[in-house]
Amino acid sequence: RRGAINQGINELSALMPTNGSFDKAKGAILTRAVQYIRSLKENETRNIKKWTLEKLLMDQAMGDLQATIDETRRRWEEERVKTVTLESQIEMLKTQVASLQVQLGEATGTAGDAGGAGSKRQRTE
Repeated sequence: RRGAINQGINELSALMPTNGSFDKAKGAILTRAVQYIRSLKENETRNIKKWTLEKLLMDQAMGDLQATIDETRRRWEEERVKTVTLESQIEMLKTQVASLQVQLGEATGTAGDAGGAGSKRQRTE
């Protein structure tokens, strides 16, 4: 039983960081082990708090970015609809212009030459 205790204390001693001085006394090894474990627990608590805060900040940033993406998509869709509408209106106006050119050609007697050299009229003022 003493051998197992001594072996455990020696293993604890090997796991402890050394600060230059190395005390072989069992009580000192146990004291250093307790201090080291407390230090590890404090570091763990600090890290958990830090990571929790970082995660909250990242979640907030992700939410902000998602809102920006959603707004950009909405505006893009509005612009796409406007573009489609304007393109449709352009095609309709082109058709109307062509129709008016034909009508103008028929009225001046040059239906087959609408917009051509024969349809030019001299200005009269």
